[in-house]
Amino acid sequence: MHPETAADRSKLETAFEEYRKMYAAYYDACRHPNSPAMRDPNPVVILCPGIGMFTFAKDKQTARVAAEFYINAINVMRGAEAVSSYTSLPRQEAFDIEYWLLEEAKLQRMPKPKALTGRIALVTGSAGGIGKAIARKFAQEGAVVVLSDNNADRLAEARAGFEKEFGKDTCAAAVLDVKDGDNVTKAYHTAALAFGGMDIVVNCAGLSISKPLEEHTEKDWDLLYDVLVKGQFLVTQAGVEVMRKQNLGGDVLNIVSKNALVSGPNNAAYGSAKAAQLHLSRLNAAELGKDRIRVNVVNPDAVIADSTIWAGAWAEGRAKAYGVKVEELPAYYAKRTLLNQVILPEDIADACFAFVGGLLQKATGNVLNVDGGVAMAFVR
Repeated sequence: MHPETAADRSKLETAFEEYRKMYAAYYDACRHPNSPAMRDPNPVVILCPGIGMFTFAKDKQTARVAAEFYINAINVMRGAEAVSSYTSLPRQEAFDIEYWLLEEAKLQRMPKPKALTGRIALVTGSAGGIGKAIARKFAQEGAVVVLSDNNADRLAEARAGFEKEFGKDTCAAAVLDVKDGDNVTKAYHTAALAFGGMDIVVNCAGLSISKPLEEHTEKDWDLLYDVLVKGQFLVTQAGVEVMRKQNLGGDVLNIVSKNALVSGPNNAAYGSAKAAQLHLSRLNAAELGKDRIRVNVVNPDAVIADSTIWAGAWAEGRAKAYGVKVEELPAYYAKRTLLNQVILPEDIADACFAFVGGLLQKATGNVLNVDGGVAMAFVR
């Protein structure tokens, strides 16, 4: 940590602790015998001279409204000082409003927070297919999400859909080329400005090339490894830097493939890149446990719905490799599984939520296959 950053953090920690003590003293001095228990003693509004105003709350909407209210309060203070002087409410009267019993009754009737309330997630490749389904699942469970994709038009369409379904306070968007380090850094800056940090990183961006060994080009090889392996590395590295500063732990989820475990025809570059992604996940899990950052893998197979991967030559290459027609691929893949099931993007999203939804807080370095049951892909 840079010395100035360390000093600033120490100063902030001291100021926060002093505020909490001040708030507790205010509560103890003003409470009545039937007053509700003390609420969160942390400040909602923080003013930093020369920088600006920050607001913190349980979600983006509440923080935004708090900022709007405080700006109005500033305008009232400015207006009062222009003609006379501003005087705030007496502390006891302010307390009686804040801890009004009818207000407490209303708060008690509010639904419990969802599993991912207060958590911030970045999902790469989330303009469609698996990535979009994961981001949508997380938003449904209370998270705020940063949608990211290298296709700006598709990303804009996805963001519009999210804003319509969940509201503008639930998502942000960043055009992201995962193999470009500067681009990755900008995506995390977008997350910081929109929501304040990062808690869940999902590496889902990908592409596929299926060719016989003799037809594979060096360009094919470099592109697959740059997007799948280097991209996962860069996005994880930048995300971990943020998580370490927060000191709250976090989750990294890598969407890999059953091809990381199964050897198939016409698949040398893609399959080996997927294997590299899987082992990179293991290595990161081993290294980041001390930071309480969990790293887990979901292995899909044959998720065709809304996928750009299956829109072109990859589907043709796989159909050729298996001796079937392109339109027969979904049924072919389903029939070769133990459960005879078609795998959908939502199935992968459910698996991701299983890792981050609160029941697997002590699990890291795991591989969860969501492929309908492919015996050759069994880890053990």
